[in-house]
Amino acid sequence: MASPRDEPILVVVTAAGSSSRFGSHKKELAKIEAGESVLDRALSPFIDMPNLEALVITAPAGQEEELRAALSKATLSKVGKRLFIVAGGQSRRDSVLCGLETLAAIPNLMLAKAIVLVHDGARPWASSSLAERVAHATVERGAAIPVVPLVDTPKELGDGGTVLRHPSRTSLGAAQTPQGFQFCPFLAAQRQARIDGIDCTDDAEIWDRYVGPVAFIPGESENKKITYQSDLMKNSSSPHHIARSKNESIRIGQGWDLHRLVQGRKLMIGGIAVPNELGEEAHSDGDVLLHAAIDALLGAAALGDIGTHFPPTDEKWHNSDSRDLARRTSALVQANGWIPGNLDCTVILESPKLGPWREHIRGSLAECFNMPVGSISFKAKTKEGVDATGEGRAIEAYAIVTLFRI
Repeated sequence: MASPRDEPILVVVTAAGSSSRFGSHKKELAKIEAGESVLDRALSPFIDMPNLEALVITAPAGQEEELRAALSKATLSKVGKRLFIVAGGQSRRDSVLCGLETLAAIPNLMLAKAIVLVHDGARPWASSSLAERVAHATVERGAAIPVVPLVDTPKELGDGGTVLRHPSRTSLGAAQTPQGFQFCPFLAAQRQARIDGIDCTDDAEIWDRYVGPVAFIPGESENKKITYQSDLMKNSSSPHHIARSKNESIRIGQGWDLHRLVQGRKLMIGGIAVPNELGEEAHSDGDVLLHAAIDALLGAAALGDIGTHFPPTDEKWHNSDSRDLARRTSALVQANGWIPGNLDCTVILESPKLGPWREHIRGSLAECFNMPVGSISFKAKTKEGVDATGEGRAIEAYAIVTLFRI
């Protein structure tokens, strides 16, 4: 059986994008654990591969040296003269082709036997094991990609806001990088795609169109791609963590809310409708937990409170969905330069018991505030018959949130 250790390994790391959705600076230059850049960490699965012959990074034109400066001395020392940083193109296809042409021009490489691994410079959490497994599958099958199962149920969407089809989640997966290909046929396919005007967001599409089937192997749940500032937070429960300067601002906010319980209203808790005879009396849907969390975020960002932005005297917010208010708040907080680190919340209610709903509520809060579920804590308590809440006539919620300066 062929082994990737017997084949020359070439690597293209794409980092030529504009990072427009990330914010104020290029995402590959952002710092994560131990002060390493995203780009430096993205190279780590490949630099110790025994048969690594060359590694190309594609950069925005004119930023080649800026990307080089983002690499650690250890990385530069290990890769040495095998490292090439070149200007990419206007699209992913063009940038990958620039990387491949750079590799093809290097003297004395055994290109006929070589495989190439193409990796996103904004994926800093891929493991060395994943790179080795992709390389091994590429040697055996010609082309291989890592795939993870879909968590959410996919829908095919049409014009006019309607769902066209409901594809089965079990037959679909999400592609990751690194993706591996036999070098020579892949280079030929990329060249032909440019001639034909075929673009893609995934290199396996081009192989499949011009060469043949693509094999897949299990990917890694932590191997996420950074697109937005908040994506840096989403692996906070993993062994990797965000490196933050001692001078970086951290804010803490707290929120509290209480509503009477009445007949004829839904009991909304964290965006989840919990079956019950009584629900919150309020101008909006009365979601006491989301209201407390909204106040916590606004308070930490010094942006007022829920009544400031969604006043009960304004008919615009009558019977409004508190999930919408939460999303608006999250966007406002981020627009003012903050992202949430964790949310700790407590609901006080005599009945019903909320234990069976805990994970549903955590998931809903994560979606509303664009946070990883692992950074959200939800607790349910009672008041043992004390006061209006203890007598079952009201419901209370407390929330504490930390915000980090973007």
